[in-house]
Amino acid sequence: MMKKIIVLFNGINAPWHITTFAINIAKQNDAEVHALFLRDEKISNPYPSDIKSAQTNFPGDNEENSDEQLEEKNIQLFKTFCDDEKVKCSFERDVSLKKFVELSAAADCIVTDSHDDFRKYSLKDILAEIRCPICLISINATKIKIAILLYDGSDDALLAIKTYSNLFPKLCKKKTYLVTVNEKEKIKRKQRESIYQKLEKRFSDLEMVSLTGKVERELLEFLDDHTENAIVVMGAYGRSTISLLFKPSLSNVVLNQSRTSLFIAHD
Repeated sequence: MMKKIIVLFNGINAPWHITTFAINIAKQNDAEVHALFLRDEKISNPYPSDIKSAQTNFPGDNEENSDEQLEEKNIQLFKTFCDDEKVKCSFERDVSLKKFVELSAAADCIVTDSHDDFRKYSLKDILAEIRCPICLISINATKIKIAILLYDGSDDALLAIKTYSNLFPKLCKKKTYLVTVNEKEKIKRKQRESIYQKLEKRFSDLEMVSLTGKVERELLEFLDDHTENAIVVMGAYGRSTISLLFKPSLSNVVLNQSRTSLFIAHD
């Protein structure tokens, strides 16, 4: 049962579709939502001086004050949203990347935007050391109606599917596709059927889809037909998890060329 959800924000740019997703999941699981406002890059005086007059009226000072005001406004909005939905919440501001990694160890799931809006960090920086499951939420898929489980025959893929079902039992009642893409006939029919039989005990409306051809092309064509409020569930699809996340890979294809959200479980 999920108890703690971390929502990761860039303080001055808080995409509220990720808050909506997190609050909906928290209500289903009676979980707490903990918002972290990451310490992003700040403009500093490129010409430091001990002379007071040299430090006055530097444009970065005004921008920094403006950023702080925006962050405070976003914090208050976050608290209001949670209070309105009667969801227990907490927040921390000015969180360093190191502190975020430490806090994530106690979380059941991290929720953040599927599109990178941080000035200093990239998703690579933020997620490189994280080992808890991650939901990268698209603005087009905040209320999940369809789950697409990607299976490539690996233990990592199966782990991601099982983790998703354990964390989101109510979403397992939604329409779900178990999708394999046989680029070189690696996954035999008996193997697909065996996995399907195991998973249909977890997913009440499960359909098996077997595609043949180039993985990226076939998957994108399938996603184009299932774009409305869909989430793709994947592990290290054909690669190590680090390779999957941070080199040109299937996850990049899903994030950059589809309108779906993405759930990734680390090994």
